[in-house]
Amino acid sequence: MEFLDRCLCLCEYIQTLAKVHTTLLNVSQGRFELPVFSEACLLEPAHCNAFHTHYYGACEAERWDGKYIYYCPRGYTFIAATPTSLNIPMEQCIIAGPIIMTNDDEPFEDPLNAADGSQTVPRMTTKEVRALSETLSMAVNACTMDTLPPAVDSGRQAELLQMMYNLTADPHAKKYPIENERQLQEHIRSGNKDGAQHELTELLAYVFNQTENNSVRIKSRAQELLILMGRAAIDGGADVDEILNLCQKYANEVENLQGVETVNRWIGAILNKFISYVFDFNDIKHQNVIFKATAYIKENLADKISLDMIADRVYLSKSYFCRIIKEELNCTFTEYVNRLRIDRSKYLLRNTSIPIAEIASIVGFGDQSYFTRVFKRQTGVAPGKYREQGWSKK
Repeated sequence: MEFLDRCLCLCEYIQTLAKVHTTLLNVSQGRFELPVFSEACLLEPAHCNAFHTHYYGACEAERWDGKYIYYCPRGYTFIAATPTSLNIPMEQCIIAGPIIMTNDDEPFEDPLNAADGSQTVPRMTTKEVRALSETLSMAVNACTMDTLPPAVDSGRQAELLQMMYNLTADPHAKKYPIENERQLQEHIRSGNKDGAQHELTELLAYVFNQTENNSVRIKSRAQELLILMGRAAIDGGADVDEILNLCQKYANEVENLQGVETVNRWIGAILNKFISYVFDFNDIKHQNVIFKATAYIKENLADKISLDMIADRVYLSKSYFCRIIKEELNCTFTEYVNRLRIDRSKYLLRNTSIPIAEIASIVGFGDQSYFTRVFKRQTGVAPGKYREQGWSKK
């Protein structure tokens, strides 16, 4: 059975056993092989595109050992799983979700309240989602057993071979096409994938032609192109840490590459990924960071929560994380944490008879008077008054 067929069967098994919608993203062809839960959500202020959201998840899964738990802009949890046992660019990615990940009875606030709303989405605890992620990752890798790497895109390969032939017949071909490098970087910065791919193919044709199939020299030039594309992505607005981490990962992969076909396919996939990090992923990544930080803070409200701790949890520098909080939520990190603590305290005041002093401790305020001041500042009334005004559970 072919790898694609195995993945399609796995999607069916996961959906049957876990009752979680599962689809297969064909990364190389930019389409879903099975129906996706929602093609797009009419979220304000931006339109949420399913392919961009789940391609982001697939890229992060490839980066983080073949599995990644992430949030879509609507707030649903998804799991992406890709093979890790083949030294080829990512071709297929299984996407499981949506899931409402929660460890308590708080309602999910669906920003759309649409017909395909949250009442149809399964709920799982954090532990259950992680278990499904591990299971899915192992199953995807099992699907790669006895699987040969698929052939490179025939159109792109034919273009490369034609360019190599033209260079062989050109007496001026020994001069390195530095202008192609500049054009490649400009296309990356502006998000022109087709233009960037053409310039990259021309550069690769020169490299393959001049190195005469010397694998050491080909790998050295591939690393140079990798750095060049990474710098252009950073210039275009991609996060510095993200791109540098990816460059390091890909630099380690170069030694495993064999042959013109494999190098062409590998570096072409990286090019598309870098451009996506410049233009397609920024908003998705920011929403994912907010939801992940929120989920972790809610799970640990009673503990001391620091900026260092949360920034490390979402794999960002403190300054970049604070900038995202300010841009997305229009508040400081401390205000953000206090907002979540007060939201939880309001839920406890409405639905339980727990004493106010104990509620203050449960949500992470060591001092009841400080809790009261923050609560009143956010709601306009003191905690006791809030409970008395008919909010308590009937």
